Amino acid sequence: MGMRERANMYFVLLAMLVGSMVGLFICGYAVAHIKQKYGRSWLQAVPITVAMLMFNVIWALLEMGKSGRWG
Repeated sequence: MGMRERANMYFVLLAMLVGSMVGLFICGYAVAHIKQKYGRSWLQAVPITVAMLMFNVIWALLEMGKSGRWG
């Protein structure tokens, strides 16, 4: 893999990591907003589930980044 492909892959992984962290932050904000507005509600399950997905995406991206092939 050439230098240009490695740099492109690095920026793709970085963009996905930043995007998933922003998604995780938005889910936390949504849970706090739902809790403040409605009290305890089953609606909290949706952002919490998405937050768990985003956490797994972040973890997978970090593991992929450790590989020499991706970074």
